Amino acid sequence: MYLFRMMAAAVIVFIMQTTFVHRINIAGAAPDLVLVLLAVLVLDRKPLLAVIIGFSLGFLQDLGNASYLGMNALAKSLLGYGISRFASGYFPDSALFRGLLLFLAALASDIVVLNITASFNPGDVLLSFFRYSLLSALYTAVAGILVFGVLGLLPGRVVRPRGGY
Repeated sequence: MYLFRMMAAAVIVFIMQTTFVHRINIAGAAPDLVLVLLAVLVLDRKPLLAVIIGFSLGFLQDLGNASYLGMNALAKSLLGYGISRFASGYFPDSALFRGLLLFLAALASDIVVLNITASFNPGDVLLSFFRYSLLSALYTAVAGILVFGVLGLLPGRVVRPRGGY
């Protein structure tokens, strides 16, 4: 049952990311809802499962842009491992931490994606990073804090001691 809910959430978030998010962008920056879903799913999970979930979500995101197939799968796999391995046991369970976690994860994801799309050209990577990535990461962090807040308010929701749902 959990696998079915996870797949349904991934499809819903993918549809929202591809159809709705471009309408709410600010100065060309939009939140990465797939990254927020990744954080929700892999917090307090084993690293191997987190990598599999990250790869699956990233590959689903790559299906929307086939010219760079695999770049989001790589980025989300690395982030899934990092969130699972380092964020689950070492940091407090608070809204500020989750926002900071999502901000740093969005920056790391953008660094991987920008290096691939800019063919590892440092000038182009830095320009795009400062122009779009910082605002996009902030936007993703705010969206993630709202999502974690709504999930915490749902009735019958069991929250694990270190954060995951």
